Amino acid sequence: MNKYILMLGVAAVALASYCAYANNSATMNVTATIAHDVSLNVTQDIELGTITIDPSRNTGTILYYKSIKGITKLDGVIAVNGYTAGRFTANIANPTACNGARNPCGGLTITYDGGLTGFSWNPVIVYQYTTNDFRVYDALSYTSAPAEGDYEGEIRISYTAP
Repeated sequence: MNKYILMLGVAAVALASYCAYANNSATMNVTATIAHDVSLNVTQDIELGTITIDPSRNTGTILYYKSIKGITKLDGVIAVNGYTAGRFTANIANPTACNGARNPCGGLTITYDGGLTGFSWNPVIVYQYTTNDFRVYDALSYTSAPAEGDYEGEIRISYTAP
């Protein structure tokens, strides 16, 4: 009988140990930071050139993004000389989504500091289908003839994963 009590005692200890082990657990958090290296580089600044306007007309629009076929001038804009589109490279997942797209596209965003006083500026991004090369064309307009002078400003191109 002592053997049965001893075996029962050993079995009880083993069962209690198993139950204690089975109810003992812990949780571990896992964290990771994923960064995209898009290698964003400006290769050419935008030069809007010399814009000649008719100051007696209160509105004007310049569509630079049509420059593949020539710059379109509307309303009080008489001439545009010396325009150069901006260029940059970026390794983004779907660059063709930016072909002819308005800002933003494909995770790329362009912001403008407003240095060209009096003009409303709407950038258009065009993908060139080679080595993730992009052009930044412009659509400028005004609703009051801007003052004569030299203007300059900056745009910032940034990437945020879509």
